[in-house]
Order: sequence, then C-alpha cells, then structure tokens
Amino acid sequence: MQKYDAAVGDITITTNRTRIVDFTQPFMESGLVIVAPMKESKSSAWAFLKPFTVQMWCVTGAFSLFVGAVVWILEHRINTEFRGPPTQQLMTILWFSFSTMFFAHRENTASTLGRMVLIIWLFVVLIINSSYTASLTSILTVQQLSSGIDGIDSLISSNAPIGVQDGSFAHKYLVDELNIAESRIVNLRDPDAYASALQRGPKNGGVAAIVDELPYVELFLSNINCRYKIVGQEFTKSGWGFVFQRGSPLAVDMSTAILQLSENGNLQRLHDEWLKKTGCSTTADQVEENRLSLKSFWGLFLICGTACILALVVFFCRILYQYSRYSSLEAGEGNIEVGDAVSSRRLIPSRRTSFKDYFDKKEGEIEKA
Repeated sequence: MQKYDAAVGDITITTNRTRIVDFTQPFMESGLVIVAPMKESKSSAWAFLKPFTVQMWCVTGAFSLFVGAVVWILEHRINTEFRGPPTQQLMTILWFSFSTMFFAHRENTASTLGRMVLIIWLFVVLIINSSYTASLTSILTVQQLSSGIDGIDSLISSNAPIGVQDGSFAHKYLVDELNIAESRIVNLRDPDAYASALQRGPKNGGVAAIVDELPYVELFLSNINCRYKIVGQEFTKSGWGFVFQRGSPLAVDMSTAILQLSENGNLQRLHDEWLKKTGCSTTADQVEENRLSLKSFWGLFLICGTACILALVVFFCRILYQYSRYSSLEAGEGNIEVGDAVSSRRLIPSRRTSFKDYFDKKEGEIEKA
C-alpha cells in the first residue's frame, strides 16, 4: 500500500489486514458458506407419513375417534344403524371414525346435533386432506443433498475434499481455525471450475463441497439451473470494504458515502440488481418446511372440538330432563298394591329404570311404553 493510495474491489475485511491498512465501512455483507450438489430425492416406502408431523398424526387420529364417539352418543337412541350388540357398536364407532377421513362412511345421521357435528368434521377433513395432498406432492418433488453434507460440522467430520477460491482467505481459515487438513483443500479459479469440480464429485477427482464468501456463491448460484445450493448457515460474519493507507482521510469520506447509500436503500438495490437471487431454495431443510404441524390446524380442531362439546351438553341436558320426567311418571304409576281382606293394604314400589338403561333404550320404545 506504500505505492498506492487506495485499493478498490471485493476485499474482505479481516483482523490481520486491519493492522496494516484502513478499511471503509463494508459496502456488502459477506461470510463463508458451503455449497453442495443436489439431486432429485428418491421417495421412500414411508414417504406418505412425511407431510404431517408425529403430533399432527396423533391429534388427527384422536379427533377422528372423538368425533366418532360423539356421533354415536348423539345417534344411539334414535338411529338403528348405531345400535346392536356392544361389539357391533364398537366396530361401528371405529369404522365411522376413520371412514369419514375419506368421505366413505355409509351410516346416515338422523339427529340435528349429529348432522351439525358431522358437517363441521367433514369440513375439517376436507382441509386436512387437501393440505396433505399438496404437502406430499411438494415433498416427493423436492431436491435433496447428494453429498451428505448439511453444514460446517458434517463438513469438518468428513474426509471429503473441499474446494475454495484460489487466493481467498477461506483456505487459511479452514486450515488454521477449523483444523481441516490442508491435503483436503482444493484451490479453484472461477465459477466454471466450481461447477466442474462439484459435478465430478470426490470419487472422480472433484470436491464434495465448495466453501466461499456469500456474494461469490450468490453469483455462482444465479447462473446455474438449481443443481447446487447453500447448506447450513454462514459460519463467519464479515464484509467487503475499500482499502486506504493508514490514517488516510479518504477512508472516512468513503465510509460516509457508503453509509448514505445504505441508509437511502441504493446499496440494497444495487445488490438485488447485480446479484439476482436464484429461484431455487438455498436451504437444506425443504422437507421440514413442507411438513405440516399442529400449529397450522389448531384453529380447525378448536372449532370442531367446541362444536362437539356444545352438542354433548345440549344432548345430555335434554336427556336428563326427559329422564327426570320419565322417573316421576314411573314413580307415580309403578307402585304395586297388595293385601288381603284381613290385613291393611300396603304399596310396594316397583324397580325404577336406571339412567344407563334409559339411555340405552331406543327413544321410540320409551314413548310406546
């Protein structure tokens, strides 16, 4: 720098360099990232389970059984399809619970409360089925890593060769800071060399991944057809700045100008214009992002659960009222008069119907009685 007043370009601000020169404010954020190849994922035998999280599957199954039990309670006294021996009724509940998930239930609902609960549940099922189909389609077509590298930790633990830009500080950082063997480092000149090394792979004289600064990687990814992507997060934070001699007033003036460009948004617009983002995702967790969790549907389950509880409250209030009237009539009409000519007459109360027996009777049979 004794021969020049300034150096302008993509110069990374590092601790060692700041000891001998002055840097301006960074005009671009930078940091080391990892680029790895990707390929179309192969669907597994259990791919159909991936659209939902374990919690979502459990809650959906539990709600199916809950709704089936609620509909059975509401229909048992008036609908012959929900009556019969205990084993048959249990199978009816199970069949009705899970067949509604596919709109394949054959039982008709006769009560108003039962129909209300069923309509709300079928609406929930419609949303869940549509979301499941969309998520499964997305997961089956998502691209996955082919190198097995998903971040800096797996890169360090592997023995695969790593590509870096020739002359970049990344070489020194990987060897000195991360203790990666220098024999694993492969210097590459340009983006074409990046693509060629990644395409060949470690088995054919290429590399398993590239470590370079984020702006270079964004430029590289913008010119390829979704064959590679960034994995993991940036594992260093730095920036690019212009270089001036120690104590030069030009460094302060240039920093002021860079800050003005940053504050009015022009710096970001230049970045977006020249470093266009690729349409491909640059993260390694696309499958997890496409999985649907309970937080996406808890509102639907809340509405359905509230409707079921309200229906049960109305049902039991009504049946308890009917049972109290029935018990009163039974108590007044069910006494048996016994006696003989000598002894005085006395009344012997007959056996009263329990609430369980009353609930199990069909409504029409009670009215006839």
